Amino acid sequence: MKTKRFALASAAVFVVFAILEGIIHGVLLADIYQQTSSIWRPENDIQRNMWLMWLGYLIFAPVFVLIYSKGYEANKGGLPQGIRFGLITGMLLSASQSLGWYVVLPIPGVLAFWWFVTGMVEAVAAGAAVGVIYRQA
Repeated sequence: MKTKRFALASAAVFVVFAILEGIIHGVLLADIYQQTSSIWRPENDIQRNMWLMWLGYLIFAPVFVLIYSKGYEANKGGLPQGIRFGLITGMLLSASQSLGWYVVLPIPGVLAFWWFVTGMVEAVAAGAAVGVIYRQA
């Protein structure tokens, strides 16, 4: 395993998620969250516990890169492989999470839909970043 590339790819995944999470949840879905505010923790609680979300992304990023690196196919482009990996992992995670949360939380179906779509976007973007950075030399 190439340690520098692994670390750089892990950092890239973390940054991709940090940026996209801010845009998706802080801007694009803000109105839906406001309309459903009664089911969420108070804003103070969310902010106080936000470090746990970031910890989750710090754990997720290197595991994402590790799985990608184990399935890398030599003599194929990194970017197409990264996008493919993002599509596969996005489907795996986004479908189960968005549908699962829809079942247990009183959220509108449109929110579950957007969680699925945006989860796919995040996974593909993260996969593309890994594919560009973490490739066999």
